[in-house]
Amino acid sequence: MRALYPLLLFAVVFFGSCKKDNSLEESIPAIVKQAGVLRVECANCVVNYKINFKKYSVKIDKGSNDIAFYYSGNFNLVAEVVSKEDQKIRVLVIDAFGRVVSNQLKNWNEGESSLQTFVINIK
Repeated sequence: MRALYPLLLFAVVFFGSCKKDNSLEESIPAIVKQAGVLRVECANCVVNYKINFKKYSVKIDKGSNDIAFYYSGNFNLVAEVVSKEDQKIRVLVIDAFGRVVSNQLKNWNEGESSLQTFVINIK
């Protein structure tokens, strides 16, 4: 029994002195660490959006599509939704902290489009 005490003490000191290696975390840019979501719920529509001068386009056939956007500072998310048929469309924007920036549900006519700017803050 007395022989187990030094072994236990050695195990506690050995495992207590282990240090987590953060070299991988530090090499990942801060932009990857914060992701917001642009969710568009529609039956047939196209979403064109712009983040920091980069333009993207997503076609949604049915249901919804969660579009992740990554950022490291305050910026404006510019999104244009184009409806391909008469339908109800929901546009939901959630920032990286889980705050709802916008949640809109309305009836859209075929060919109708809407260009919106959402202000995303890191505070």
